[in-house]
Amino acid sequence: MSQFSLDKGYLENFSRIGVAFSGGLDSSVLLTFLSDNPEYKNKITALHVNHKVNKESDSWEDFCKERASELNVKFKSWRLGKFEKVSEQSLREKRYQAFEEWANSGDLIITGHHLDDQTETILFRLFRGTGLKGLRGINITSTVGPLNFYRPFLENNKEELLNYALKHNINWIEDDSNKESYYSRNLIRNNIIPEIQKKWPFIHKSLKKISIKATKAAQVLEEVAMEDLNKIQFSKNVLDMDKLKSFSSQRQQNLVVFWLNHFNNIRLSPGQEDQIFSLMNESSEGSSIFNFDKHDYTSDIKIVFSSKEIRIIDNHLLEPLSENMSLEWDLKDLIKIPTGELSVEESFGKGLDKKFIGSDIKIKARVGGERCKPFGRSKSQKIKNLFQEFEVPDWKRDYIPIIYIDEKIAAVGDLWVCDEFHTNINEHGISIKWNHNF
Repeated sequence: MSQFSLDKGYLENFSRIGVAFSGGLDSSVLLTFLSDNPEYKNKITALHVNHKVNKESDSWEDFCKERASELNVKFKSWRLGKFEKVSEQSLREKRYQAFEEWANSGDLIITGHHLDDQTETILFRLFRGTGLKGLRGINITSTVGPLNFYRPFLENNKEELLNYALKHNINWIEDDSNKESYYSRNLIRNNIIPEIQKKWPFIHKSLKKISIKATKAAQVLEEVAMEDLNKIQFSKNVLDMDKLKSFSSQRQQNLVVFWLNHFNNIRLSPGQEDQIFSLMNESSEGSSIFNFDKHDYTSDIKIVFSSKEIRIIDNHLLEPLSENMSLEWDLKDLIKIPTGELSVEESFGKGLDKKFIGSDIKIKARVGGERCKPFGRSKSQKIKNLFQEFEVPDWKRDYIPIIYIDEKIAAVGDLWVCDEFHTNINEHGISIKWNHNF
């Protein structure tokens, strides 16, 4: 009877199973163990990433391919190019990119992480200054971007895997670089943990208890965050800052991290959390922007903080209006601009006067110094001042289109119609709708 177990109910949710297969002890035991289960064998594909950073990389790939063939399971491999900088993080990111190429949303990737890896991970995070979530260590199941992961060996230590391999005559690859302490995890594995075990031999069990307690505490905090979130106005991309500020600073931080994680799949490092909390507390009339590092998994988005909201913006959808932009518009058909779409609808007592249909109408960007006398006001004002009065966030202002009629400003997005171009309050007019990308 194997000492390993599988959550069969969980596995039934997935149509294909990818096994992260490096050829080392852990993944070799994992692939053999899974292939011995007839109900999963036809679902399995061994996934091997050849990082090309070791002189033996190609022979390791050949070994893995042959082993998969011996077990009669499908095999898929990737050969990566040169790295600008080789690090644990960069190698992991490349593996994830390869897995994304193979996996669909209904697929699962299983890894051979075990209890010793859990100890290394918790210590590694402690040394880097982790928070409560970091003390949870590696989760048995997790989702990273579009990838679903499962780690069935987390209850088993490396010695159990070794005994299984010897009992079943499993061959595996020994990577000599694992003995070098250049990488942080190797240093912890080869130097620090052995010294700790001399004094505290039950370190694995102790840290497992900490992981369990941290998981329970984090679950309570998530429940509190969800309760708080339901009390304020929010969507997937926007949090109301005024209502957020009604909570204590600790609950604000807990809520924001929960919202970013569970609604936007954004996981922050402790350092990133500190930066975001600092931006939240800045008292400024303007906006502050948090940009992720270009190598970060979430580098395609940014987080904008203003006095009214916290907003997540997709960089691919947001393109500023060019200062020399000039688009003709008939005030009838929908028109697409870099920051969204403009359309019109008939309205009573508001909007542009219909008599301007057929005039020389152009859509332009704000360049500075423009003025408008909003309908009902006694004098014209700088658009910049109107933006400030109506608390339009400064980051948003350069994306708002300005509509010109006969070379005069007639409307500012869907915010204001200038008095000269406004319809009579007793007549039907044309209201502008701006459906923006953010």
